[in-house]
Amino acid sequence: MIKKRIASLSFIVLGAVAASGAAQAQGTIKFGFVASLSGPFTIWGVQVRDGMKMAVDELNAKGGALGRKFELVERDDKNSPSEGVTAFRYLVEREGIVAAGGMISSGVGLAVSREAESLQVPLFLTMSGAHDILKKNSRYTFRTCLPAAPENMESIAALIKDKKYTRIGVIVADYAWGHSLREAVESLIKPLPGVKLQMEVAPVPEKDFTPYLRKLQGLDPELIIATGHPPGAPTITRQAIELGMKAQIIGPWYPTDFMVQRVGDSMFGRFVDYACVDFENQGYKQLAEKFFGTYKRLFDNNSFSGYVTVKMVADAIQKTKSADPKVIADAIRKGSFDQPGYGWPLAYTEWGEMKGAKPILYTYEKGSPGQVNPGADWHPKVIFRSPSVQPYVPKD
Repeated sequence: MIKKRIASLSFIVLGAVAASGAAQAQGTIKFGFVASLSGPFTIWGVQVRDGMKMAVDELNAKGGALGRKFELVERDDKNSPSEGVTAFRYLVEREGIVAAGGMISSGVGLAVSREAESLQVPLFLTMSGAHDILKKNSRYTFRTCLPAAPENMESIAALIKDKKYTRIGVIVADYAWGHSLREAVESLIKPLPGVKLQMEVAPVPEKDFTPYLRKLQGLDPELIIATGHPPGAPTITRQAIELGMKAQIIGPWYPTDFMVQRVGDSMFGRFVDYACVDFENQGYKQLAEKFFGTYKRLFDNNSFSGYVTVKMVADAIQKTKSADPKVIADAIRKGSFDQPGYGWPLAYTEWGEMKGAKPILYTYEKGSPGQVNPGADWHPKVIFRSPSVQPYVPKD
């Protein structure tokens, strides 16, 4: 009798250990964050990461998916293509991520996208808008916020036509995104009837844009496109105003809160920027209040892109009942994800460009922002909604 009880107890213990081992083998479903947490794109990266964190926390509060919790594993790409590739490979091979998001720099995004295609693990770009990142045979790289440079310039061309601007100044950075945007300006803005165009190229780490702006003064531009120089946008804006230039300045999808911090009150009425979030939507406002409650910052393009990336991947996992990266990528490519408050539903071409992207142009206006950004004395104001831009079709 005693022997039977011992045998029975041993069976129960062994069964429990086996079950525990199986559960551990399953583990968490891991998302990877790969973007800049140091260098010129740090503020973009921090916002994306924290948006991803908020989405992971929400999903886990509801029990996760497939009986498993979610986990965010982060790596700093240090604004270096080689560091980005190493970080992504580590997350795939050592951490077992099902997908990764972040990607701000186009130079880094270009290198990491090639690795994502090779390893067949989905990579979601927040910025990284260089048009040559995606190829016709891309199947694991997806844009989420910033459209490819030609699409982005298509929406700016619509603004130029709407406002009847004729004198356009442009400053771009000497790297992949700047070059891609320069090509788009030459093909989409330069041919516009009656438009005079002047373009200047500056290094990525440039701190003083006065010489470039002085070159533009002879044109007396009505619009300065700073979209092609993301790190320099605040300085370009401030120095253009200090030089007495009257131009409207359009930014590079810059982190909304930080633009005010870096330029100050002089930017009101002068600076406009594009967004993939609808600041007027109630769904956005609810998420923004929640984000501010935790991170004490405004929920912007970058944080919302990080948030929606995680939610979209989780939705694909739930619908397919699979955490296989290949299955996830296929489901996202063939499906659509509509997040309340986002600028447009996310749907994709076969190669990962967004279909139906409608960039939203906003400015900064004095006045209480309510609970989305308590303590601030300003708020974003939508001033132009772009028509749907055509997905960029790669040449190869």
